[in-house]
Amino acid sequence: MKRVLSLVLVCIFALTVVTLAVGCDMERSVAATCFTGGRESLGDLTVIMYHNTLAPYKKESVYCINQNHLREDFEYLKIHGYNVVSSKQVINAAQNGRKLPEKAVMLTFDDGYLNNLKYAAPLLEEYGFVGLFSVVGDYTEFDKEHTPKGSDFVYFGWDDMKEANSNDFIEIGLHSYSLHYTKPRKGVGKISGESGEEYKSMLLEDTDKLLGALRKIGISSNVYAYPFGEYCKESEQVLKSRGIVMTLTCNEGVNHIYTAEDLYLLRRFNRDATKAELREIIG
Repeated sequence: MKRVLSLVLVCIFALTVVTLAVGCDMERSVAATCFTGGRESLGDLTVIMYHNTLAPYKKESVYCINQNHLREDFEYLKIHGYNVVSSKQVINAAQNGRKLPEKAVMLTFDDGYLNNLKYAAPLLEEYGFVGLFSVVGDYTEFDKEHTPKGSDFVYFGWDDMKEANSNDFIEIGLHSYSLHYTKPRKGVGKISGESGEEYKSMLLEDTDKLLGALRKIGISSNVYAYPFGEYCKESEQVLKSRGIVMTLTCNEGVNHIYTAEDLYLLRRFNRDATKAELREIIG
């Protein structure tokens, strides 16, 4: 009789535990749905931020990767089932409520370094990947015509931008016209004593100048990478008013996409080439 009673008590305890567990799962599910406003996830997006691509075997740094190492990155993405997507694909998916591919990744190259056209572009084409090259308008003053031959730190001229834009594996993004500096302001950050209206006027002028210069050479873009990752509430308002539908920060983390609004202030992982493998950064 005692054995029967013990068995009954064990069964009741087990049933209670299962019921509580199911209840907790349901509560978590309901909480998650409430937190996201009942929206269905379109998937996660990982964005990798590169800067310079140097010649094979060249010494690397936090912001410089050589071509051999970049090839290893691309091979890692391919072997481990990542799907490299363009900004255009991401925007279309989010605006139309379509799911992103599993393990979606965007590749971005900041500052408009000419070495990316020489060393990164061939690899993008070889692997069938698309890279977003975000350019700075007045850095064209340091193009191949005005920089010592052999320097790694040469930037796109306007003709180089046209060449890059004609490549199916390259997209052109915005990185400000003349705000990629740390003084008197850091990137598009606000400066002390600057009113909201003064700030908006400044950023509108700079953004319109870059958009206009690109239009003259047949390029349009609706993606803005914040210089040094600096941004504010007003900067988002200004860029949205100019048709920008995706902004990129230097904050790190994976992005969870539900609607097109989630394409603003996207997080990116800086590809620090002093780390041995890409998996250490995005794994």
